[in-house]
Amino acid sequence: MRAQQNSVPSNLQEWLAYIARLHPREIELDLGRIRRVSESMLLVKPPTVITVAGTNGKGSVVAVMEQILFQAGVEVGSYTSPHIHRFNERIRLRGLPCDDDLICEAFSQIDSARGEISLSYFEFSTLAALWIFQQQEVSVALLEVGLGGRLDAVNIIDPDVSVITAIGLDHQDWLGDNREAIGLEKAGILRPRGIFVCGDPDPPLTVIQKANELSCFSFYQGQHFHIQTDMGDESTQWRGVSSDGRSISIAFPEVSGVLPINASTALQALASGGMEANLTESAAFLAPIELPGRQELTVDRQTAVPVLLDVAHNADSIDALVVAIKRLLQPEPAMCAERRKVRLVIAVMSDKDVETMLASLVSIADIWYISQVEDSRCLPAKELGRRLKKLDAAAPMRCFDRVAEAYRAACEEAMKEELVVVAGSFHTVAAARVFCQAFE
Repeated sequence: MRAQQNSVPSNLQEWLAYIARLHPREIELDLGRIRRVSESMLLVKPPTVITVAGTNGKGSVVAVMEQILFQAGVEVGSYTSPHIHRFNERIRLRGLPCDDDLICEAFSQIDSARGEISLSYFEFSTLAALWIFQQQEVSVALLEVGLGGRLDAVNIIDPDVSVITAIGLDHQDWLGDNREAIGLEKAGILRPRGIFVCGDPDPPLTVIQKANELSCFSFYQGQHFHIQTDMGDESTQWRGVSSDGRSISIAFPEVSGVLPINASTALQALASGGMEANLTESAAFLAPIELPGRQELTVDRQTAVPVLLDVAHNADSIDALVVAIKRLLQPEPAMCAERRKVRLVIAVMSDKDVETMLASLVSIADIWYISQVEDSRCLPAKELGRRLKKLDAAAPMRCFDRVAEAYRAACEEAMKEELVVVAGSFHTVAAARVFCQAFE
């Protein structure tokens, strides 16, 4: 089905609705269709491409690279997913989201070029990003893999640098039920004798074997590059390797919402790709990075209660969130006070390791506000509550039909010194973030 002349979408929302219903399956891991449309559109590879795969940390790595390159005056474009509030967040030029008109023009070009070929929502989005990058003549394109790597839509482009961040268990139905299988799928973005940066300090053996098999120029976290965070002045020392094999060292401040290990991976990716000259002033470049929904500390507009937003949606990212919350709430030794109470607003997808996520969150959640989002994959609030009770029968909890209701109840019932945490999925954070100062 193609948009008929008399029913061509006239704005971005209409285009998004159109491409959402165009393909019968939300996910279809097959590069044949998107590659044919790409060729029909005469899309060419940007001058430099860095592709980032991994279970967690992909968005952070892209954000750090984007900020450094933008501040250095490089024409940079980035493509990430999913978005929190607006589709435009997915495609960024020079550090800013694309405007509606440019995205609509890209969709129109794709729809004309595809003929009778059916494309998924993500494939449409990927082609739009590549077309926009070509039209805007970006020098460096940063591409975040949506799912896996080997058969992900962005893999139609041969990267100059392939990056794999932390690998954990997620999307097992599509990628395999263990780290070795998942790692092999993600290693599908590697190219023969290509540059490979591994941000996982303990990568699956399948990833190492694939890199060796392809004779990649590989750089591993902890072996070729690493970070030191105990500098005593809230700064981090990064040591890595330049594209010509020289040892380099850079000091930069802690970046809110970005784990040091992800910042380290981003720096090595740029250095390996011959862009180490852009890292010389990285301390100034990294300081202002803002990552919506990534351990984002803000306040509720109505009650001024502190709120922590995090899109953590699998076991590993939930573990990282719990560590961050414990650090944030650690009482000052001189005060000898108990830690602040945490009110947790949560809604999760049914295809996640829900029990493991809940077991981790039990250690920090004092009161649970359980909800659900409008997504067919979402676990109903009552079922989520039932599973929580199996883990902790005494857990204080309430169930809500909508995240907005759960969030509002948590904020109105919280004391000023308490913390409201919102987590579980991108949808969960999006529904609550509109009520926070961070959204202004």
